Formats: sequence, C-alpha cells, structure tokens
Amino acid sequence: MDDKKKQALKFGVYVFILLAVLTLAEYWVSVSGFPWWGVLFGIAILKAWFVIQHYMHLPRLFNEEETH
Repeated sequence: MDDKKKQALKFGVYVFILLAVLTLAEYWVSVSGFPWWGVLFGIAILKAWFVIQHYMHLPRLFNEEETH
C-alpha cells in the first residue's frame, strides 16, 4: 500500500472515530432531558457533512485533476 493510500485510510479511521464521538454526544444530549434541539440539529448537520465529504467522495465529482 502506497503512502497516499495509508494516509487516506488513517484519515478515514479518524473520521469514523469522530462520527462515533458525535453520535455519543447526540445520545447524551437526547437523554439529558434538555430541549437542545438546535444542538442536535447542528451535530446532525456536522455528521452529514463528514459523511458526504469523506465517505461518499462527492468532491471528487467536481475535481478536474482526476481523469480516471
């Protein structure tokens, strides 16, 4: 495995861990009983952004450098 693939895998693992931590934060906010709908919505938007950027690879569709 070349260095670029190793870095991508490492970054993917970091994003996975971040998503897990954000999920735990969502759970904590929801069971705490506080009406923090804005916080839950913000966490959900942040998680969606990470999934779109790093797992769905949508930015690659608009990248003109790759011609594969």
